[in-house]
Amino acid sequence: MNILVISPFLPYPLDQGGKIRVFNLVKHLSSNHRVTLACISETEPADLGPLPHLCDEIVTVTRQSRVSLDLARFLFLGKAFNCCRFSSSAFSKRLTRLVSDKNFDMVQIEFSLLWQYARLFPNLPVALDAHNIECNNVREIGKRTKSPLKRLLYQLETRRLEAVEHAAWRECTVCFSVSENEREEIALRLPDGFKVVTAANGVDPERFVFTPSSRTSKRILLLGGMDYSPNLDAARFFLRHVFPQVRLKEPSAQVLMVGRELFRLGDDAALPGVECHESVPDVLPWFYEADILAVPLRQGAGTRIKVLEAMAAGLPIVTTSKGCEGIQGEDGRDFLVADTAEKFASGTLRLLAHPELRLQIADNAHRLVIDKYTWRRSAEIVDTALQRFAGGKGKID
Repeated sequence: MNILVISPFLPYPLDQGGKIRVFNLVKHLSSNHRVTLACISETEPADLGPLPHLCDEIVTVTRQSRVSLDLARFLFLGKAFNCCRFSSSAFSKRLTRLVSDKNFDMVQIEFSLLWQYARLFPNLPVALDAHNIECNNVREIGKRTKSPLKRLLYQLETRRLEAVEHAAWRECTVCFSVSENEREEIALRLPDGFKVVTAANGVDPERFVFTPSSRTSKRILLLGGMDYSPNLDAARFFLRHVFPQVRLKEPSAQVLMVGRELFRLGDDAALPGVECHESVPDVLPWFYEADILAVPLRQGAGTRIKVLEAMAAGLPIVTTSKGCEGIQGEDGRDFLVADTAEKFASGTLRLLAHPELRLQIADNAHRLVIDKYTWRRSAEIVDTALQRFAGGKGKID
């Protein structure tokens, strides 16, 4: 097939979950099909990585951030703010030209926030790779906002995103969800729920090689971009409420804070025992530098690729229920789950103090991720669905 993939970013470098998913799906689809990748970017990409070797063509259209204009469209035109951020007449024109120049069999749109471009392809089957349910994410962030005005704006954005997503689910030819939980939630909204297919987030086991450690260095990895509100909330929660309890009993414990825009942490980044590493070129080495991964997320949607990558690499995890959401693991076997500061500190101390427990959990988690969560497995599911729905056969057996 000749497939057009439309993304809200260039999926390289692999420094965030959405990029990792799009890159790996493109990588595997390109082994069987011709793939054209069309992306919106705030800046002209400096490094395309291996993408030129994978894609038939790569098209990038720059759209500089214009928060004031996007906010005005949100306030006065009734648009969802998160959709306005990716609205571009130049991108629309480029996509229209692509479709007229190439004989595509299928279009795949990454994220429902880009569904506004689906209207450009009235005669083509259009798949939606949902990544997560965006309105749920915004709703949760809004609930934790203290300002009444901001809470009201989040409620308004939630309703508008909900309308956008429901239309995207209804209108798409096939919809991919990242977990069974989200598949069920989307399918319940549709008369033809069979077109919603779970293609879970995954990991490349050849890259994240299973290398468990029995060190006693007591290093805790905290990983994420602080430009994403749920990650910032999680880091503050851990550094302010969990880590002080850990240091009280394990004074030598350290936090390896790895991510983007760490300046947003303010004074929390300078706490004793906290070591910051800004915008590292590759997160992989840090999975082998640490003794455990802490995932103290309290809001957000979808499944966390960093959790799957840690499981593949042999790094045991302490996480909230939100942090391991959508992953079919078991508390105490594949990771430790804790939803209060006290329990999270207790779980962290337990893993730091018992290397044999870390090895046992790492081994269990590795077996789970290899069995259920590889990119090859997910891409095969996407490939099969695209071929069947593009061929007009519809329901997957």
